[in-house]
Amino acid sequence: MIITARSGTRQAPCPGCGSLSERIHGGYHRRLADAAVAGRRTVVDLLVRRFLCPAAACVRKTFVEQVAGLTERYARRTRSLRGILETIALTLSGRAAARLTQSLSIPIGANTLIRLIRKLPEQPACPTPRVLGVDDFALKRGHVYATILIDVETGRRVDVLPDRTADTFAAWLREHPGVEIVCRDRASAYAEAVRTAAPDAVQVADRFHLWKNLCEAVEKCVAAHRACLVEPTEDPAPDMLAADVRTDAPPEPLPPATEGVRAVQRRERHTAVHELFDKGVGIYTIAKALGLDPKTVGKYAHAATVEDVPTSDGHRDTQIRPYLAHLHRRWNEGCTDAARLCAEIRDLGFRGSARTVRRHLQPVRAGGKPAPKVPDALTVRQATRLITGRPTSLDQDEKAQLKSLLARCPELNAVAECVRTFAAMMNDKRGADLNDWLTRAEATQMPSLRSLARGLRQDFAAVTAGLTLEWSSGKVEGNVNRIKMIKRTGYGRAEFDLLRRRVLYAD
Repeated sequence: MIITARSGTRQAPCPGCGSLSERIHGGYHRRLADAAVAGRRTVVDLLVRRFLCPAAACVRKTFVEQVAGLTERYARRTRSLRGILETIALTLSGRAAARLTQSLSIPIGANTLIRLIRKLPEQPACPTPRVLGVDDFALKRGHVYATILIDVETGRRVDVLPDRTADTFAAWLREHPGVEIVCRDRASAYAEAVRTAAPDAVQVADRFHLWKNLCEAVEKCVAAHRACLVEPTEDPAPDMLAADVRTDAPPEPLPPATEGVRAVQRRERHTAVHELFDKGVGIYTIAKALGLDPKTVGKYAHAATVEDVPTSDGHRDTQIRPYLAHLHRRWNEGCTDAARLCAEIRDLGFRGSARTVRRHLQPVRAGGKPAPKVPDALTVRQATRLITGRPTSLDQDEKAQLKSLLARCPELNAVAECVRTFAAMMNDKRGADLNDWLTRAEATQMPSLRSLARGLRQDFAAVTAGLTLEWSSGKVEGNVNRIKMIKRTGYGRAEFDLLRRRVLYAD
């Protein structure tokens, strides 16, 4: 569809000096692509005029008139079509956006759409926020990170920084004075930047991250007391009964216990890590020196003794664990067909394969003895969820399991009391009680809770503000999730300058 038009103005301002001119020098036709009409490609054939500039001092001798809202210098598209294409490109990036434009009868290439985004201003104009939210996000997970800044009051994205270092964030704060409150996670780099560049600003530690840190500490406590997760059996074992009968016989001396290879390795690693960690060497430096993963080094560094180091419970088939009691009971009843047993537990909710069932029953079949009784034991994560979960979300069976667990393990009972106290303090915004809670957490003598309390004391003011004020990093976390979607739609074209514009112009 071709629309033929011409301008009816008699005079036009010179873009160089602003003088109005009525002297027409000539004219020519401009063909501008416009938005589709009734599914048809549309072209505006516009007759424009060239004027002579009346100012003798002006460097422009002639100039072409521009129709407001329709034309721009050197443009081959109308302003309305350009706005549509920019919106599509910002939403879908290159290839996906190009496919959509084909369906809308305004075809344009993927690279052209990318260039439209890059021609946008680097940052939309916005005032410095009073309440600033800051968090990092991954450009390349585990290697390269950037920083997103959010106006917490309005939810508007303020800026995107190319890294997450304290120097970069501090430089931004100096260039944008006026920030009164900074909502952040417990990253030390952001805290140091605020103390350096905006010392009068109030730092607020996010409550979600505080609760997450507490749950991680509780999980370590549960893992250290894994033996308490097994329900005690009421019937004494046959060996114990036989021992009671032979009370007149002197006890035989036990052979000296020998440490296994894994136990020796754990003890050597614990010693090597603490030789460096106690001298102030960082976790990542120790990991590089000993050739270990930083998470492994942290596990050994935060354990006071080698017995406190969390270990695996040895159960690898976590999918089949809830159905072991049924499998062993049916095996002892005479059903030894792995395929049939797999079909039975699938009716109970098992989603694994028959091979998993067969692999688990293989040692039982090779032993030639009845399948052992499966102790009723909680996993570490199940016990952690019972302790840290909201009491109203637990059913009667889970409440009974939690009560039994806390009754047979005084250490975990003290941990659960700390969790309840912290939850009440966080829900009621009673940050003034933080010092008393830290004292009780340190009195539990649990290494993970003591480590958490030590970290909270180092960030005491921000944690107190987080447990007192209404501000949080919820809107920041929501924008981090949006950035993940924007990155995935980039199809490998998410270089920082392009990603930054797409994030800032997302709406």
